[in-house]
Amino acid sequence: MLIAGFPAAAFGTNCYVLAPAAGENCLVVDPGVEVVDQLDAVLAEHRLQPVAVLLTHGHLDHTFSVTPVSTASCPTR
Repeated sequence: MLIAGFPAAAFGTNCYVLAPAAGENCLVVDPGVEVVDQLDAVLAEHRLQPVAVLLTHGHLDHTFSVTPVSTASCPTR
């Protein structure tokens, strides 16, 4: 199991990436404020493809980057 995490730019909220192994599909948990660059680096490092976003709750510091993460994950983009 691959688990990678890092703090978002605001509020220190943690964003996590979960996958069975490198090179697999992954789940992004709580993509908060300004996480896209850090998330892209983690995805590239482990050759991961995000397929879902999980939000632990609806506060801005956990949901801010849902749209850019979801759009980047879309194979038709």
